[in-house]
Amino acid sequence: MISALCELRFRSFFYLPAFLLFCGISTLSSNAQQFTGRFILGMNGSQIDGDGMGGYYKAGLVFGAGVRIPVSDKVSIGPEIVYSMKGAKASFDQVTKFGYPRIIYRLNYVDMPIVVEYKVNNGLQIEGGFVVSYLLNAKLDNGGNQGFIDVDYLFKKMDYQIFGGLKYQIFDDCWLSGRIIYSVVSTNGIGLSNPNFGLVGVRTQGGFFNNYLQFTLSYRLFGGTTVKD
Repeated sequence: MISALCELRFRSFFYLPAFLLFCGISTLSSNAQQFTGRFILGMNGSQIDGDGMGGYYKAGLVFGAGVRIPVSDKVSIGPEIVYSMKGAKASFDQVTKFGYPRIIYRLNYVDMPIVVEYKVNNGLQIEGGFVVSYLLNAKLDNGGNQGFIDVDYLFKKMDYQIFGGLKYQIFDDCWLSGRIIYSVVSTNGIGLSNPNFGLVGVRTQGGFFNNYLQFTLSYRLFGGTTVKD
């Protein structure tokens, strides 16, 4: 029963944004020059603030799609839907120099960013916005002999983040983007008064905050010009 409810919640989270996205595309289809559809591919460098480790050592794949709609000569806005691999990983120094176990968190999310872009000049844009994320699964390798184990209970299903970054148009239909993204509320699923089990060093108490750098290439699939082009 619980698994069915979780599955229903995920489907609602994923399909509603997709429905709104494609409704927006259909509504604007009579004037295709006013928006663009884009394919997104890239990677995250992630850490979890509050886990006792530091550094963006956990690499993860990012891919999905998005839409941009211009609202003025300098500003555009639009949603994205991406699969995003996050987590945390003990650094080489932590493992070898300090004798920490090889801790690795693997967190897989579906993210829905709402992006606002501002044109600085021909090619360069500043971007920022808000991200709603749904946790698909969480796994932990604590350096023992068990390998990766499920630790979904350690994390909340929903995460909310803000981000800022820069985007540069490197070709007519291709953009390079860099963002720093941070959780605005704790994703700790076991409560702030409970220890974060399985962590490096002492068993810390408090919140988990996804903190990651994201680098992506986006390619125009269809549509006309936006605020730069």
